[in-house]
Amino acid sequence: MMIPRRELGARELATVYIEAAGLKQLDIVSTLLHPELRFDGNFAPVPAQGPGAWVAALKRLSPVLVRYEVRSIVAEGSMACVRYDFVTTVCPVPSAEWLEMEEGRIRSIYLLFDKTRWPEVLQALQHG
Repeated sequence: MMIPRRELGARELATVYIEAAGLKQLDIVSTLLHPELRFDGNFAPVPAQGPGAWVAALKRLSPVLVRYEVRSIVAEGSMACVRYDFVTTVCPVPSAEWLEMEEGRIRSIYLLFDKTRWPEVLQALQHG
């Protein structure tokens, strides 16, 4: 007999997701993402899709990631907003992710971050 997994609320799911991402536990992050994940934000010219693409993007950043320092999580219904510092080897980057949940997983991610700090992070990635 299979025991059904308890569906996490938006705040709980956002917390587990952001903690796993900050610890570079991408296998856990992957299980939290809806198969039809959409993501967008001020980092790319067009929205993208798929949990594989999102996890790959996180993996590309892992050499400079030190941790995510969560500032706040606000949730209502099936949505949550996580405000955090993306702490890197060169500088913290203030960031926020607006998450929408569906069927107990993260269905969409909208990421905003302070682009004024991003050139330093990219330089560290290139010289890494």
